[in-house]
Amino acid sequence: MTRPATFQKLLRRGHLRVASAAVMTFGCTLAVIAHVLMSGVQERHLELVARTLSYSVEAAITFRDEQTAGELLRDIAGREGLVDARVLLPDGAVLASHVTPDSGPVDRLMRRVGEVLMHSEARSPVLLDGRTIGLVRVRSDGTLYAWLLVYGAVGAVLCIGASLAAGTLMTRRMERSLIEPINQLAALTRSIRSERTYDRRAPPARIAELQALSEDFNAMLDEVQLGQAELLATHRRLQSDNDLLAHKAWHDELTGLANRSQFERRLQEALNSTGARGGHLAVLFLDADGFKAVNDTAGHAAGDRLLTMMADRLRTAVRETDVVARLGGDEFAVLLHPLRSVDDARRVGQKIHSLMTQSFDLDEHGHFHCGLSAGMATYPLDGDTIPALLDTADRAMYRAKHAGKRARHKPLTGQGTPYPTPHDKIAQ
Repeated sequence: MTRPATFQKLLRRGHLRVASAAVMTFGCTLAVIAHVLMSGVQERHLELVARTLSYSVEAAITFRDEQTAGELLRDIAGREGLVDARVLLPDGAVLASHVTPDSGPVDRLMRRVGEVLMHSEARSPVLLDGRTIGLVRVRSDGTLYAWLLVYGAVGAVLCIGASLAAGTLMTRRMERSLIEPINQLAALTRSIRSERTYDRRAPPARIAELQALSEDFNAMLDEVQLGQAELLATHRRLQSDNDLLAHKAWHDELTGLANRSQFERRLQEALNSTGARGGHLAVLFLDADGFKAVNDTAGHAAGDRLLTMMADRLRTAVRETDVVARLGGDEFAVLLHPLRSVDDARRVGQKIHSLMTQSFDLDEHGHFHCGLSAGMATYPLDGDTIPALLDTADRAMYRAKHAGKRARHKPLTGQGTPYPTPHDKIAQ
């Protein structure tokens, strides 16, 4: 595929063509005018020379004086630039003649050119008392006219050269005012396209059309930048919505704790990690005792506040690597991982027991004491799958809930051992 010409080349080429055409047109027009004028002048000049010569040779023709006629011809031919002069008798015989010899091939060529381009012959009768006694015929030397043409052609070439030089200088000046702003705008466009920097703007131009182009380009960049800002804002909103949806999908809406889905996912990850590296983990199931009474006595808003406060206390009782989840209603679960031994899980259980024995401040509803029943399952002692661990912990928690006061004070052990906490009365 042929590469297109640059605007700079087209501009220079156009200037050269216009300058050349203008000079050539002017030169040709001037040459035609000069040719017409000089042809007329030359024709009248030859007629005057022939008439003058006819007066001069009247006596020589009358007396048939060839020598005098020849001298007159040579004298006038030399002065008037005649190449050929003849005096003819009425019968066509030549009384006298003079031919100017060529000085060389160049002079001969110039003379021929002049004879072709100009009317170079004139005739005048020689009269005596109203009758014709002879004829004078002269031909001009066109060498001067041919050389004038040569000088004119040389001058035209020089004019063309000067015009081209002037056109080149004008083109260079126009490049600075026309092409450079276009190149700058093109470079800015490439830079914006490659770097995505839509905050850049085209500089002002001194030419009205280019200034209008720059303003339109900047307006387009404003729209692009505005559209980009809207897209970014939309993306942020969508990202925020996605994050919120993802958070809702994996967290409990009331307490902000992990929900059952996330708890089971994290438990599976912990089982995979512990099974590969060895070690222990524990699952605690917790259930608030007497929570329904809080709802019935103080209302559901107070019950929600109580659940939130319980969730906060559970967070403080475990490490960042552990997982606290709300399974639904007043049931919670805790994943303790990693563990060096089962005794670590018992210490966490004691800490949770200590925190939950403290009263909960429900503002205008007073302070409440809410008991908590707990059951624990450990890996690998109580199972190595999620269903096995959850079932063991759940059953242990329900045994603790129904075991009564004596069972609630037993120490927490492994293998699904219930871990009861005090069931205090609801007090205001």
